[in-house]
Amino acid sequence: MKPQGRRWPGLLLACCLGVQAQPLELNEAHPGRYTVRQGDTLWDISARFLKSPWLWPRLWQANPQLANPHLIYPGDELVLIWVDGQPRLVRAEPFGVVRLSPRVREEPAVATIPLAAIANFTGSHRILAPEQMAQAPYILGDQQGRMLMSKDENLYVRGHLNPNETYGVYRSQGELTDRSGRAGFGQKAALVGTVQALDQPGERLARVRVSSLRQEMRQGDRLLPLAADGAIAAFYYPRPGPAIDNAHVLAMGREAAMAGRHDVVFINKGGDDGLRAGDLYGVLKPGPGVYDYGDSALNRLSYADTAGRYLRNTGPATTLPAAPIARLMVFRVYPHVSAALVLDSEEPVRSHYPLAAVQHAGLRP
Repeated sequence: MKPQGRRWPGLLLACCLGVQAQPLELNEAHPGRYTVRQGDTLWDISARFLKSPWLWPRLWQANPQLANPHLIYPGDELVLIWVDGQPRLVRAEPFGVVRLSPRVREEPAVATIPLAAIANFTGSHRILAPEQMAQAPYILGDQQGRMLMSKDENLYVRGHLNPNETYGVYRSQGELTDRSGRAGFGQKAALVGTVQALDQPGERLARVRVSSLRQEMRQGDRLLPLAADGAIAAFYYPRPGPAIDNAHVLAMGREAAMAGRHDVVFINKGGDDGLRAGDLYGVLKPGPGVYDYGDSALNRLSYADTAGRYLRNTGPATTLPAAPIARLMVFRVYPHVSAALVLDSEEPVRSHYPLAAVQHAGLRP
């Protein structure tokens, strides 16, 4: 299952038009100055100043004609000024302030978002159609008959391989299903290592050598050509995504029960729903159900006295409103599912949490 193609010219135009249409609102507790730290991103810095950090192209006076329009570096001191009634960030200099502009520096510039978190994930995880996994060659074992294999071993594989070609060895992490149990979104697969095909001693028997390992290989792990779609964009322009109905978090990107800042999650919408890389959404925590006893004497008792009554109550509960707890950005789009990076969060993100328009995901600054 391949990610859907990128449409950069249209993306940049839509981004520029979209950010110009929205007003800049500063956080009430925004700083007047800020010194860039190692590990900061443009999103992190903009979120310190703006209620809507996706409007950073205007705060930074972005020029979409430049490949990297916002070259700032750790140690730079940024100053908030006003130009024609609009806030702008500029870099402080010993003899005043200057506008941010491209310049030659040896250290890497601050990225828009944490690209390393995306690269680490795309290099080791794929979404595959079930038939891709079912039809792929798989590991049988080694000459010692062991179930777990290590680096530099020769292994045997059931299936046909091209001699001297390098293959990725993937382990299924299960099929993605939505909160109603519906499948059809694809299968998560994690890269456990790579092998080089040596020869084909039998009709459906290949011999390979283990080239690299992330974890021990097992009998049944599947072999696939290394993903050609592992490359990521060098620069993302986050912006509010299109309105979508019944969108929610499908699963965590890795084997975990929850996700936090800079973790990856899968959502149940993809390219067929109009999503593109860079789309932003808010994550809502569903409101709990509570029992309203009104003026009942139960409300005047301690929790210890009332706990049993609460647990035994079978009447209707009042569901409290969902609360915004995180913002995420789509970075890889498949037809029916997308991978997204959690940009910021106040609480852990869990499977089946609903998504909302990012304008209504007002996290505390």
